[in-house]
Amino acid sequence: MNAAEPPPSDWAGLAVRSIEQNPFFAPFLTRAALAHLAKGHVHLAAVRNACGRLIALAPVGGMRLGRLLPARAVWTHLYGPLGTPLIDAEQQDEAVSGLIAAMDGKRRHGALLVFPDLPIDGPVSQTLQAQARAAGRPVAIIAPYRRAALFHADEPPVAVRDGLPPKRRKELSRQLRRLSEEGVLTIEVSPAATAIDDFLALEAGGWKGARGTALARRPEAEAFMRAAIEGAEEGAAAIIAMRLDGRPVAMLLVFRSGDMAVTWKIAHDEALARFSPGVQLMLEASDRLMSDPALRRIDSLASADHPMIDRLWPDRIGIATLVIGPRNGRLGFVLGVALARAEAKARAMLRNVIRRRAARSGREVSS
Repeated sequence: MNAAEPPPSDWAGLAVRSIEQNPFFAPFLTRAALAHLAKGHVHLAAVRNACGRLIALAPVGGMRLGRLLPARAVWTHLYGPLGTPLIDAEQQDEAVSGLIAAMDGKRRHGALLVFPDLPIDGPVSQTLQAQARAAGRPVAIIAPYRRAALFHADEPPVAVRDGLPPKRRKELSRQLRRLSEEGVLTIEVSPAATAIDDFLALEAGGWKGARGTALARRPEAEAFMRAAIEGAEEGAAAIIAMRLDGRPVAMLLVFRSGDMAVTWKIAHDEALARFSPGVQLMLEASDRLMSDPALRRIDSLASADHPMIDRLWPDRIGIATLVIGPRNGRLGFVLGVALARAEAKARAMLRNVIRRRAARSGREVSS
């Protein structure tokens, strides 16, 4: 395992040619996360081939599976729920085997390896599983769910609004007309650096601010976001805003790398909740993103059964935690997996309780 950071050109090149894109492992977001969010020892696993070409990369740290068994894990965090390692598309098998070896270290039978927030049906996951099984190592999938996404088809994209049930589409159109009657309504796309203060103020002015979960109420989260935006290449961090007479009523922060974009955070003016401004913006932003021919996939980053985005976006990405065990110690592996599954189930139950409370309060769920 190489703890040294690769040269910027090597890293950026791998991020673009990776068989699966992951903006959170692109240089600008990973550096910001390591600087402001990493707790404990997290470093980069960087794999090169015999010619010195960078072919695999992921941040890796220690964790305990099921809060009990020591494991090596690809590092994801609350503000980056996508754990796909960067894998060179032209050397996929060598890159994946090199990453497994780097995470195993010098352990004779291999370590307990954890890959959280992984697109479980994608080529990286499939290669990880195939190589593990070929080596006689047990494999488990924990807490699988389907996450809302948009996939770019070869034919001209259809407006997301047009795919909604007629009754829902009619009501949202009525709300949009009523909102436009309140003033001059515009949609703007701008570099994130020029609109981030408006975004922070809008988010902090709502229920997230009251609960202390807004980015501006969490210094480490705001520092991460600002560092990521400052380090982003042109076009990699943008804010799509819906403004009424110039003031923001809904804003969406988007990160992108290669042919993939993620809708990272959304905020809206709760005084206008009767017009569903967050939903209106998401519909408008979806069409704008899907009209970009350079983008092939948009990930909502939403949790399972999200009450807002699951009703808007038709496509799904299968997400789960993949666990690869060592060649020995199968009993410990089974125990750790069982405990991790129980923990995931408890978190899901808590999330559902919070959502039911939000629904009872009449709050627009936007993120």
